[in-house]
Amino acid sequence: MVMNPELIKRTQDFLFATEEEMQQGGLNKPARERLYRLRDMYSYWLRNPKQGDRHILAEIKRRSRVGDRQAYEDLRLLKLCLGNLQQMTRDWYQYLFIARCEEGFQMARDKGDAGAFAKVLASLGKFTRLDHEQLAGPDYSQIIPQQFEITSDPAVAGFQRIPNVLQLTQQLEKRFKKEIEAAEYEVLPASDYSENSDNSDHSEISAQQ
Repeated sequence: MVMNPELIKRTQDFLFATEEEMQQGGLNKPARERLYRLRDMYSYWLRNPKQGDRHILAEIKRRSRVGDRQAYEDLRLLKLCLGNLQQMTRDWYQYLFIARCEEGFQMARDKGDAGAFAKVLASLGKFTRLDHEQLAGPDYSQIIPQQFEITSDPAVAGFQRIPNVLQLTQQLEKRFKKEIEAAEYEVLPASDYSENSDNSDHSEISAQQ
């Protein structure tokens, strides 16, 4: 079954989005409710990583009251999102931790437990590292790139300039061209070369003997 690419992208983009972000993204109510269900199942699968597809499929049907077709589609969407686990898990747990802190604050308020409230607050401060000074990164705007200019002057690279180098090159080319043309040579037939080679081999054998 081929899935709609827009559905896949929408799920990956808005799986951890807020209600406001979903509305700004133009998602209607059924689409938002489905994303909440997928988010819930995503969290469940992270807490129970040993569960296989069959169990997750049954859990989707039990929780969402959907048919086989949509349950299988939700399963595939979850597996696609879990494929980016290394990228997405940290963001999800950050979201989950802050959400649980909010629940802890509310429980402490309801019970009037100042000690519990302080512990939750300390955990949140440690998580967000509010007790550490914010390190300023290097100001890359102060880096001035090296300026390069194209030049034909060899002295820039440490070489001595040769006066009239093009004229000298042409003169040397003409000189060696004339010497090559004036050279005497004789083209030997292949048979002569073979006989000379054989005679040379026999001479070497005789000399060794």
